[in-house]
Amino acid sequence: MPLWGSFSFQDCYYHIGEYLGLFHEGVMCLMIFILSVVLYGVGWVFTSGSSFRYLREAQAVETAWTIIPSVCLVCVAIPSMHLLYVMDEIGSPKFCFKAIGHQWFWSYEFMGDQEDVLGFDSFMEREMESGYRLLDVDQRMVAPANTGIRCMVSSADVIHSFALPGCMLKVDAIPGRVNEVPMTVNMCGVLYGQCSEICGANHSFMPIVIEFIHPRVYNLWHWAAVESFDIKVL
Repeated sequence: MPLWGSFSFQDCYYHIGEYLGLFHEGVMCLMIFILSVVLYGVGWVFTSGSSFRYLREAQAVETAWTIIPSVCLVCVAIPSMHLLYVMDEIGSPKFCFKAIGHQWFWSYEFMGDQEDVLGFDSFMEREMESGYRLLDVDQRMVAPANTGIRCMVSSADVIHSFALPGCMLKVDAIPGRVNEVPMTVNMCGVLYGQCSEICGANHSFMPIVIEFIHPRVYNLWHWAAVESFDIKVL
């Protein structure tokens, strides 16, 4: 979880999210550099007196302020377009799950070994014995780490938003439509998120918790989930 007062994004478990963080920091450095140059130029004009007020043209200056911004825009556009492409590249994932937004909880569905669809509802934990207040749930979504994942998001009533900051992941859940995004978490851990769309009076009480575990452990959990009464077969 991020600390209050932190100046950057929280540590990302997804390599695309790490690239997004680096891209953000690079663009911020470029913006600070441009702002510094502009402020320096303004200060120089105000402190140099009126000796240049009759200057009508300066070809070198005009060429510089045309070429340099163009180069800056190209340097920003190339990695930006590349990141937009890789963020939408689904490929051939080995695991797929579907998150369905409701007022006000999340439902998760994923395929079983016998081609049956397993699903369960995830509500915010009311009686806190451990974990984070307003962020933990009674049943966590479990997924394998170091595995290509296709995350499909939809809604059963109004527009929600499936946001997982630990993966730099945010996708709208729209009724009657399924949006999908790729995700590969590099290590085991628990990631927390929330609905980031104002979807009603209890909008802030539908957290998202996904626990990423080793693939061998996930297979054992999956077998136990099929036998459990808490997980319903749809």
